[in-house]
Amino acid sequence: MKLSNEAHIPSILLVKKIFEGTSAYTGRQFFKHLVKQLAEVLGVHGVWITEYKEQEYRLNSLAFSLNGVFIEKYEYDIKGTPCEPVIESNGICHIPENVIELFPNDPDLAPLDAVSYMGIALRNTEGKILGHLAMLDNKPMKELPEVFGIFDYFAVRAAAELQRMHYENHLQASKAKISRLFNGTMDAIIEFNTDMLITQANEAALTTFKVKKIDFIGQPIKKFLEETAFQKLMDTRSLLKNEADEPASLWIQGYLQCLNSEKGVFPADATLSCYRFESQYFYALFIRDVKDRLQQEAEIKKLMVETRMLKEKVGIHQINNIIGESELLKMMLAQVELVAPTDSTVLILGETGTGKELVAREIFRKSKRGDQPFITLNCAVLPPDLIESELFGHVKGAFTGAIKAREGRFKLADGGTIFLDEVGELPSSLQAKLLRVIQEGEFEMVGSSITQKIDVRIIAATHRNLKKEVARQRFREDLYYRLNVFPIHIPPLRERGNDILLLTEAFLKKNSIRYGRPLLPLTDIDRTKLLKYSWPGNVRELQNIIERAVITSQQEKIHIALATNEDPRIETIAQPIKGVMTQKELTRLEIENLKIALKETKGKVFGEDGAAKLIGIPPTTLGSKLKKHGIDPKTFA
Repeated sequence: MKLSNEAHIPSILLVKKIFEGTSAYTGRQFFKHLVKQLAEVLGVHGVWITEYKEQEYRLNSLAFSLNGVFIEKYEYDIKGTPCEPVIESNGICHIPENVIELFPNDPDLAPLDAVSYMGIALRNTEGKILGHLAMLDNKPMKELPEVFGIFDYFAVRAAAELQRMHYENHLQASKAKISRLFNGTMDAIIEFNTDMLITQANEAALTTFKVKKIDFIGQPIKKFLEETAFQKLMDTRSLLKNEADEPASLWIQGYLQCLNSEKGVFPADATLSCYRFESQYFYALFIRDVKDRLQQEAEIKKLMVETRMLKEKVGIHQINNIIGESELLKMMLAQVELVAPTDSTVLILGETGTGKELVAREIFRKSKRGDQPFITLNCAVLPPDLIESELFGHVKGAFTGAIKAREGRFKLADGGTIFLDEVGELPSSLQAKLLRVIQEGEFEMVGSSITQKIDVRIIAATHRNLKKEVARQRFREDLYYRLNVFPIHIPPLRERGNDILLLTEAFLKKNSIRYGRPLLPLTDIDRTKLLKYSWPGNVRELQNIIERAVITSQQEKIHIALATNEDPRIETIAQPIKGVMTQKELTRLEIENLKIALKETKGKVFGEDGAAKLIGIPPTTLGSKLKKHGIDPKTFA
């Protein structure tokens, strides 16, 4: 070895020489200069540094100097080589001679003209193997403490550099991943500090706000938000109580009205996050431009309204035709014509089954909001604890089962009309909230403290005498007067004279087409019977009776069965039971009984006058039975 011929040279000078030859370099350049310097100073045939591939049990050369020449892309299996005991041990492995005889299965030793070998594992600060430093010679290699010291010293230096490279690679990979996530998303991401100044922004943010990065970074976030949107951002920020180091985030309810550099305004769905970095708090605003989506939704709503309006024009059985020629009906229709073009709140009064929703739709059709949404809610068919969510919507997590946010009927009706059927059944806890919507045009979703503004026309209906309900303290007096701005009374069918026959003819035609039956004429007896009947269920009852008559008609005769003496319920349920009934027959009777109860209660399930009370079973049990048999109570409302 060269060192043995120059034993008079202190090892510290050799270390200094190697150090000076490598100190200016990092990474692979450091490794190349290190193996070159070690080979020259120690006078050996070859020196190399490798990276350990644990899963494959292989070594990959990072730098290999052999006889003054660098060997590129040198990689090999560890098994059966002198490097194996190096990887498996903690100290220097020294084989002074006969290395080929000791490791006959290593295919590379002979071509490398190897006689002796020395190696040491490179470990990180946690003791994990990163690779190894090795050298071989074409002559015996004596055991010299100076050589061992130099070899061990630079092995530590090589391990530190290899660990630094690993950290740097991980850092670069993390930065690249963050960059892909940050700039690969379509959402605009804006970071700002506690002074509300923008500190970072992704490419989508620059595109969304139509601004150059130089004109964006450092600017106040307020500059790119409308005043109300900025206040909403500040309100949400105040809710982010981030005492710990964990990131926190909140969805900003409603939409933020944002401003681009061209003073264009666009609505955005937004989420605000807060986190701490180096003892400072930062905020990240995630913005998604929803202008196109809202326009599409508006178009869809408009098309749905147009479709419904077209359907209503096809056939006399559709909704927007109110049939009749009686004086009472004409007086009512005159009131409809008078109030429809206004935005006045309307209260429709009348017995159950008179067609209150029909009149509400006629008011809507003739109004200036006729091309906007028409949203309905029957206050009698929902349990009290669900009505608030149906009316005003809820945020995610507002109550058990609220797995996502959901808009309520009022929000859906924004710009259009909402029809609150059976408003007299509204729980007292919600009457004040409805009053606020009527007076102020604002509300909060369930579970939210953010106030939302809406523009909605309200049409309400009830079969109850609300004046009496006010006197009994079951209905708020102030709400009654707010609803009763323009009352319209629908006359009961028994007071409409020959309108009964006009409606009967219309229903006969509708159901004959529907069920593919011939249109059979009414007899004089049928006409007399229809005119003399009291019609407690009004138009709905007439419609159901005629539908049943068409279904049961035989040959050329129609059979109209009225509840006075030929109630179909008497034929199907009240008849004596003859013998044992099958399960199928019992199920049929149960279904018929449920439908009769729903008809009697106009589709109402809960409450003192609900179907559950009438049958004598808990409302939850009734709900299960209805679900089991596929019966929707709304169809009986």
